[in-house]
Amino acid sequence: MAVALAVPAPGQDGGGDPLEIALGHSNAAVESLLKQQILDPASRWRGAVLNGYGIPLPSSMCGMLEHYGAALMHSKSKHYGSSELFERMKLTAAQLMKNLSAEGNFSNLETNFNSPADTAFGVRAAAVALLIAKQRGNREVFELLRPVIERMAGGLAVGGIHTPNHRWILSAALAQVNECIPKESYARRIDQWLAEGIDIDEDGQYTERSTGGYNPLVNNALIAIAEKHKRPELFDAVAANLEALLYLIQPNGEVVTDFSRRQDQFTIVKPTANYFALHYMALRRGNRAWGKLAEAFRPEALTLSTAMVNPEFLKPIATGPLPENYRRDFRHNRLTRIRRGDQAATFFYNGSTRVMNLVKGEAVVTTVRFISAFFGKGQFRSEKYRKEGARIDAWQNLEGPYYQPFTPARKIDSEMWDSTQKQRPRSELCRFEQGVSFEEAEGGYNLKVRAGGTEDVPVTIEIAFRPGGELTGVKPVANAPESYLIDGQEARYRVGRDVIKVSPGRSEHWWTREMRYIEPKLPGPTLYLTGFAPLEHTVKFRFE
Repeated sequence: MAVALAVPAPGQDGGGDPLEIALGHSNAAVESLLKQQILDPASRWRGAVLNGYGIPLPSSMCGMLEHYGAALMHSKSKHYGSSELFERMKLTAAQLMKNLSAEGNFSNLETNFNSPADTAFGVRAAAVALLIAKQRGNREVFELLRPVIERMAGGLAVGGIHTPNHRWILSAALAQVNECIPKESYARRIDQWLAEGIDIDEDGQYTERSTGGYNPLVNNALIAIAEKHKRPELFDAVAANLEALLYLIQPNGEVVTDFSRRQDQFTIVKPTANYFALHYMALRRGNRAWGKLAEAFRPEALTLSTAMVNPEFLKPIATGPLPENYRRDFRHNRLTRIRRGDQAATFFYNGSTRVMNLVKGEAVVTTVRFISAFFGKGQFRSEKYRKEGARIDAWQNLEGPYYQPFTPARKIDSEMWDSTQKQRPRSELCRFEQGVSFEEAEGGYNLKVRAGGTEDVPVTIEIAFRPGGELTGVKPVANAPESYLIDGQEARYRVGRDVIKVSPGRSEHWWTREMRYIEPKLPGPTLYLTGFAPLEHTVKFRFE
């Protein structure tokens, strides 16, 4: 779980001196933390800050040590050499030490208790301040931080994890501490985790595929391990992930999150959290596209502590163009990305109910889904796929049986129905196949939806637009807010100058919601096309 501090960052215009910007971020963060930090001697949380629910988070205390330490030790900071700030650091360190378990772990009171993993995230932050103190010869700060960090690192040297990324966060934390306080147990534990191999696939994605959350954290961790633990081969995994990132960025600057396995799935995220890895690897590998993104994200993402540990980040960055005209098939993760300038499409054939999304500038089709009223099983999820030239077909086969009595008869008590149902003879078997075909077309994309087998099954195609635009050429569906049918041949969704056109209409019934096991409607205006099986309908998406 990422360390998150509830501190505001000042707005930046994207230009200016990087150091001055970093100092501005630092001043704003420190001032906010000073106001929030509990000073009451009678409080059990003295030295901490609380989240919005009055809960203290030790990970935030570790972040405070990083913020306070950088501000205290940078000669151009308004808090340079501040005795008040040093006293605040002492309060924070004392509260943090107080909250450590016998094993050296703290508890994330939001979810995980006696947690080496959460402690590792915290150590990654606090150890930055420890390194700065070592580099700047500030013995007072170093000795303040050393006991609490050393105790936490002791827990990490033996502690366990929950998720794949925790291995690398924990190892990176140990590598950082080992750089300042060398111990054989730290290095041995890192090597034990690394012996499992880095979990990156042929598409450049880690196990969690968390483009909006954990991918950047893993990249940063692997860089720390590679640099501080002398394992330069780990840079290759980081490079593969950053190269994939270039082909997952939408024209509006967002990153595709639909195939994530973590909390960021389907969220709207810009890839700013990749800043550190992009900048570090751009300098190391000379990749100008990564440099271009790093330059764009630096005004928002460069912290004072990062600038102090990596002074080369303050220099001009060599930049080059980003890929903006491509088709890329992510074969392992079964998705295809096509981008043509200010428009892009992502097609999923990986078992998700979300078939595709579209972006034209600021106009966004959040997703296309469809469902058939077939025994409550008909929310489409691709099971198989094939590629025919530039076209991709995906489909699933469904069955709806009825069940006969056992012969010879069996006694079925109240707990046996589910476990024995599939053992019964079947009759009146209904079969159904549904699928989609996706291909690029002149001026946009075609999505053919097909459904057949059992006849007269109602089918509903759902095209969900992001809130904020104007949908015209439509008529409302009765008793269904923000739900529409095409009124004529074409619907148009406009945001500013960006337009996505959808045609042709099809409205053979008006059953758009409350179909059995249909997924909840998404926020924003939603267009529906409806029919009965056998159905074959090509939805044309065009741009202007």
